[in-house]
Amino acid sequence: CFKDDQWDTALLGDLLNLTPHLQTLVLGWNNLGHNVMKALCAASSSLSNLQELDLSFCFKDDQWDTALLGDLLNLTPHLQTLELRDNNLGHNGMKALCAASSSLSNLQYLDLANNNLGDDSL
Repeated sequence: CFKDDQWDTALLGDLLNLTPHLQTLVLGWNNLGHNVMKALCAASSSLSNLQELDLSFCFKDDQWDTALLGDLLNLTPHLQTLELRDNNLGHNGMKALCAASSSLSNLQYLDLANNNLGDDSL
């Protein structure tokens, strides 16, 4: 729906701050990029109740900021479902997931299909 330069990240942050009991956030099939990930992390108090997060098909190869992915996952302690399908996570994305694993103790469903993980990532 949006390219990274089309997102109004301030409005996204405002919207998330107005929904402190948000349990499901679906951003799949949007070109999120670095600025949107930063806005999501900045709205951390609004994401504390998040149980389902869909970031499927949101990033191209050169857009992953794995540190921000790890930060976002650390801010969502109640997350049960995480969809990261079709994002070319690769080795660094897997490292970010592993680093955030202690925050994902409630995770029940993880979709990593089509992420070019390869043997080095597993």
